[in-house]
Amino acid sequence: MNKEFTRKKILVIDDEPDLLILVKELLEEEGYQAFCAPNGADGIHLNEEKNPDLIILDLRMPEMDGMETLRQIRKKDDKVRVIILTGFGSPETIRDAADLNVSEYVNKPFDNEQLIHVISKTLGRQTGEQK
Repeated sequence: MNKEFTRKKILVIDDEPDLLILVKELLEEEGYQAFCAPNGADGIHLNEEKNPDLIILDLRMPEMDGMETLRQIRKKDDKVRVIILTGFGSPETIRDAADLNVSEYVNKPFDNEQLIHVISKTLGRQTGEQK
């Protein structure tokens, strides 16, 4: 019954190309399957196509920001875990994100080990709890 060790899928949505490459490589080194979207619209599409276990979402993006992206994702998928990445977290943003069932927040710039710790903690909660 060791199906729990199937590779977890993580979708990263961020408009910074360098950050997407860095996080994708980091996740793959840790044994995750990583998918990247450079904007909210692509992120929404990839979420439907790949059905990830976790989304890492930047709040500040052009065209569609992270909160609007998350609202659109939540219309069809209220179960996927979400970690918000931001350099600009405000109390209002955190309240709005809490209403949309966000698991964790990671401030930019972040430490790679910190990000991996938050991801494993968030995914660990997912496998250990039934809703």
